[in-house]
Amino acid sequence: IWKPRRIAAAIWRAVAMGLWWFGHQPSPPQIVEVKTGEQEKKELLLPDGSQVWLNENSKLAYLQGFSQRRITLEGEAFFEVKRMEKSPFEIASGQAKTTVLGTSFNVRAYPSEDRVEVTVESGKVALAATKQPDRPVLLPAGASGIFDKKTEQVSVEAEKIGNAEAWKTQKLVFNNALVKDVLQSLERYFDTEISVSDEMIYECHYSSVFEKPELDEAMKILAFGLNLELEKTANGYVLKGKGCEAAN
Repeated sequence: IWKPRRIAAAIWRAVAMGLWWFGHQPSPPQIVEVKTGEQEKKELLLPDGSQVWLNENSKLAYLQGFSQRRITLEGEAFFEVKRMEKSPFEIASGQAKTTVLGTSFNVRAYPSEDRVEVTVESGKVALAATKQPDRPVLLPAGASGIFDKKTEQVSVEAEKIGNAEAWKTQKLVFNNALVKDVLQSLERYFDTEISVSDEMIYECHYSSVFEKPELDEAMKILAFGLNLELEKTANGYVLKGKGCEAAN
């Protein structure tokens, strides 16, 4: 008569122990994800004390707790990384990986674009292809590195990408810059298209500072400073007039 009861009790103890065991298993780490939409920017503090400024249409993700200091980034962000000698800070951006100990830098890695750009403000940054993590290119302060998605190669720009962090500072600075480079910065900042009627216009030089610039106003100031005509089109702007001879 006691045997069935002993069997039932044993079964109950086994079930109870199983429930206790499952209930005390550590839950998988949660993913923290931060997104921005059109014309939206965010500033956030990571668990390790590092600061991040996230540009529009971007997404950043990391494991809750951030014990390994690894994040993924789609879009653009500026980082001020807290230095930890024994804990590198890694950013995965598709096929490229950026690794630092403690520094400030900008990463532009929109999936729709054919390259990943890293521009270093201070410290040093290592940029490598995800498939070749043991062959990084070291970027010092004031340098920019490019990862070409088609060739999967990393290269260093001869000069730092101009106004790379202008989206964060809301300030565009041009110091005797080639108009070709000026227009590229304006196109990037305002997400618009700017063309010229004569390619020699690209060889002109231009100096100015725009604080919290507005597109129409900036284009009018640029055209006036270069003595050019400005035409607004459905997709952007066209600068018309006489260009400048390239310097020998």
